[in-house]
Amino acid sequence: MATDARTSASPDAPAGTEKSAHRPAARQLSFIAAARLLPSFCILASHLSFEKVFRDRTVQETYYRLFNPAGFNAVSFFIVLSGFILTWISTERPPDRAFRARRLLRILPVHFLTWAVVVCAFAATSPATGLFATLTLFQGWFPDHGVYWAANAPAWTLSTELVLYAVFPAAHRFLTRRGDRFRFGLLTGLIAVVVLLPLVLQLLPDGATFANAAFTERGHAVRVSEWKYWLVYVFPLTRVLEALCGMVICLLVLRGRWTRNVWLPTVLLVLAVAVEELWAPVLLDLTALTIVPVVLLIGALAAREIARWNTPGARENRVITNISAYGKYTFGIYMYQWALILVCRRYLHPWGNSVAAGVLFVLAFYALSVAVSMISYRFVETPVNRFMKPAISAYARR
Repeated sequence: MATDARTSASPDAPAGTEKSAHRPAARQLSFIAAARLLPSFCILASHLSFEKVFRDRTVQETYYRLFNPAGFNAVSFFIVLSGFILTWISTERPPDRAFRARRLLRILPVHFLTWAVVVCAFAATSPATGLFATLTLFQGWFPDHGVYWAANAPAWTLSTELVLYAVFPAAHRFLTRRGDRFRFGLLTGLIAVVVLLPLVLQLLPDGATFANAAFTERGHAVRVSEWKYWLVYVFPLTRVLEALCGMVICLLVLRGRWTRNVWLPTVLLVLAVAVEELWAPVLLDLTALTIVPVVLLIGALAAREIARWNTPGARENRVITNISAYGKYTFGIYMYQWALILVCRRYLHPWGNSVAAGVLFVLAFYALSVAVSMISYRFVETPVNRFMKPAISAYARR
């Protein structure tokens, strides 16, 4: 992973021993904030692809085969990005005793609200064990899809977020005291585990299997091993490895040790998705084939923006800046879209559209999810944060 942005620091010098070449201060990563919208759309489009959005069978199959694997890959993008962003904001403000409380304040208001909405309207679709596990965000620890997909199904990723919040302060201290050579080695090892795990599991007995609309190989529906799918895609200790990749990337980017070339990872990502569609078993579709391009792309986007900040006279891209303002709503989009899909399933049935009407429906559905997220951000998340932050700040000063 060569770099285009050089630093005068020794490659093996720990970041904590000197000031990094590039400091984030209070600046927002506009490229990454804008880029978040595309994977958030892919996740939503993936979930909608399980329904018969289009009347024409060929169009529906094309839509499904295009967006179904993209949903898996988009989740991986966000998990890696979580580790990256936490490290980015911690460069100027290292984690203190209130770090975990602040992070929980970011996710719990929306989680509790979406959980309550789904349970009140659709509780009969989930077992009591699953409802409780989802409420407490322990659902990812149960190798049972009836549990980790209970209530608001996308919330299973928050189990991984909790693990990240738990280990982040210690991991951040450890990584900032290590040199770049160690970080590159660690990153290689983490990626190797993510890639090799499903390959090794392919050799083991499946045990109990289950079917889901998301599971296809070369366009054909297949059954998947319950425990293998859980271990690769849901288990928090497995998925947190991707977040740790994000942490390492950020530290390398801050020291100017990352490439700014976004075209290479973009091409690799497209090729990986093509391989998923044409050949790969389900277990490889989940994370293994796309982890390398995702890691390269996130780092390259940040490195390119830092380089722009350090280039005299460089102008901001107004389009990117305007789009990036919506990046903060992607968590809400992710959390609310499932409830909206359930409403469509139960009450509206807006399926069987023409090509034009179906495309407009998917776009309108995404716009509605953005609008709901914006309303939630304004009238739920912001007021709760304002109310709780004084207590959290007081706790941090103790």
